Amino acid sequence: MYDRPNCFDPYLRYAIASDFKNFASFDEKAFRVFLLVEFRSLDRANAFKKAVADPKYAVEFSPVDRDSLYTTMRAHKSVVTDAFRDTSKDARPDGNYLFDAWNDNVSRVELSLPLVPTDQRAFARKIVERSRANPPEHLIGLLDDGCPFAAAQFLTTLGGTDTRVLGIWDQNQTLGPWYGSMSRQPIPAGTNAQFGRFLPDFNYGIEFLHDSTAGTPTVVGLSDWMASHRTGAGSVDEDSCYADAEFTTLRRQVSHGAHVMDVLAGRIPTSSRIVGRNPPSWQANADPASTTGVVFVQFADQCIRDATGVWLKAYVKDGIDYIMTFTKPYVTKTVVINISYGPTTGPHDGTAELEDTLRDLVSEYDGSSGKPKLHIALAAGNAYLTEGHIAYVRSEATMPDSVAWTWRLPPDNTVLCFAEVWMQTHDAAHVTVTLTSPGGIVFSSTSGPVSPGPGVPIPPYTGVFAPVAWGSSTVWLLAVEPTVATGGTVAEHGDWTVKVEYVDTHAKVHAYVARSDPNMGMHTGAKRSYFVDAAWEADHGASAGCTYANGVFEKHGSLIHRRGTLNGIATEKVRRIHVAGSYILSNGRKAPYSSAGPARGGPRLGPDYVLPGDESCALQGIRAGGNRSGSVFRLEGTSTAAPQLARLFVDTTPLSPSNIPGTPGEIAERGGGNLPPP
Repeated sequence: MYDRPNCFDPYLRYAIASDFKNFASFDEKAFRVFLLVEFRSLDRANAFKKAVADPKYAVEFSPVDRDSLYTTMRAHKSVVTDAFRDTSKDARPDGNYLFDAWNDNVSRVELSLPLVPTDQRAFARKIVERSRANPPEHLIGLLDDGCPFAAAQFLTTLGGTDTRVLGIWDQNQTLGPWYGSMSRQPIPAGTNAQFGRFLPDFNYGIEFLHDSTAGTPTVVGLSDWMASHRTGAGSVDEDSCYADAEFTTLRRQVSHGAHVMDVLAGRIPTSSRIVGRNPPSWQANADPASTTGVVFVQFADQCIRDATGVWLKAYVKDGIDYIMTFTKPYVTKTVVINISYGPTTGPHDGTAELEDTLRDLVSEYDGSSGKPKLHIALAAGNAYLTEGHIAYVRSEATMPDSVAWTWRLPPDNTVLCFAEVWMQTHDAAHVTVTLTSPGGIVFSSTSGPVSPGPGVPIPPYTGVFAPVAWGSSTVWLLAVEPTVATGGTVAEHGDWTVKVEYVDTHAKVHAYVARSDPNMGMHTGAKRSYFVDAAWEADHGASAGCTYANGVFEKHGSLIHRRGTLNGIATEKVRRIHVAGSYILSNGRKAPYSSAGPARGGPRLGPDYVLPGDESCALQGIRAGGNRSGSVFRLEGTSTAAPQLARLFVDTTPLSPSNIPGTPGEIAERGGGNLPPP
């Protein structure tokens, strides 16, 4: 038997156990793991860095050198696979050494997707300042997918070639198959010139800055690149501007990032686009967001292809640190950053490591001592009706000490499916979680996942992992491999049974499904898995199907709970971290999809506010820009609410909510009330 360090999160343990087989394009020689690390103390941070300094691990830490317990770490996968303790015999010395280094110095470590280094140059330890000659007083940041920097709504003057985008960090390491799956490189731009450059501090991806930089070679800036793509009529040929720069997301007509960016920083605000008593005015606004500079972090395509969102951790921290390099002390006053992505899994009690990292960032950038004041806007999530949350409370001793439900996995699903079961650690000592396949094969948390015998249609590493203590909670990770037949053994599709046994009186059980259906613009063949309370459906499903109110059918009494479905990184209550849900403009009610609180024992009761997500029950979504000037489309979801709330914080006008909730149930769904569109 091998023990792993207590700080390893369940997904890292799964990756190690499966030799990273379900992580895209993992290569023994070229790829490295990407981790978000929380140290026990600053002294322990220094001790750990010394302990893993062996060149064979090729460790690189974040270039941000401010005192913080949180950092990102890139290293060869052996830095985690070699960290073990053999409990059946004397442990190997190197295994003991690395195991102790992690166990003694690190509180938590979570896995993001594998990462390809851009080159083999020495890693710069010092962060690069990008604040320019005229640093901004206010700054907008986005972490998303698709930045149409040449679109008219982001130009300083209409018809010109000067964009308000101050920088783009494309975190892609490789280009898609339409570019031959080549590595992402700066673009040749004439004699001894290139568009874009490798990041000298973060050491992965390519950045494109607003201003050109003289040197050998000359690095062409965004505005000069646009000027080189002028048409005979004087406008910018956006098609060739983006295609020549190999921005893969901008090949399409629409993108998630283009819409969110327009809602947050476009010339025409949402209030000018909506249909009320009068047609849309389409009037541009003079609010601060319409003239403020923008920094955009482009998530890698392989990350966007993974809808679970578990990859966000390290990429988000590095992305925010990158955005902050465009600020200047005593000059930049406010920075507003929008993140419209998030997982459906996690502890949901405000203790996820990325939540703690975000709290650390807003605490650092609090407006004191010349530092800018940082605001972060998050989407509440769209999981209210996805049947992805189970809640069971054994409130009395007479209630059953076990609970079971169905986890329905579709056929021909191309991706690995995860679910998590969470309990407070003091209630979890005797609990056993089992996962039973449709064919009757049982996996138990007491033994962890094991490979069944030959001929059994269950591949290795499908099942329940042993419980892991995580903060004050304990989590059981459940995994089922893709159900699409690609050769060899294939996981069964259909109704799997999850059962939690030996639940103490007053204990609470929560379970969450990791979202698996594709993100916008992705065509992966992935399908959504979800929970079913079969007993409730048999007894109450018919009558509940006849009860329809406020856009949803009745679910009272079911193990499936729609409340408590907030975005997994939006469950902590922290000043200047803002969570936005959606409402229907025509009637003021919560949008049916908009996730609700409260957090699982955490401080957050619901979103901070709700903003328009649909104009009416028939006219769904909010209209905003696509990937080209003049194009608009409707996007439905709280992804449109978060940038609206962020735009209000770019402005300093006090918020004036209406229809303020008066009961805990209403607060869980609409927080502090309905805000009008900016």
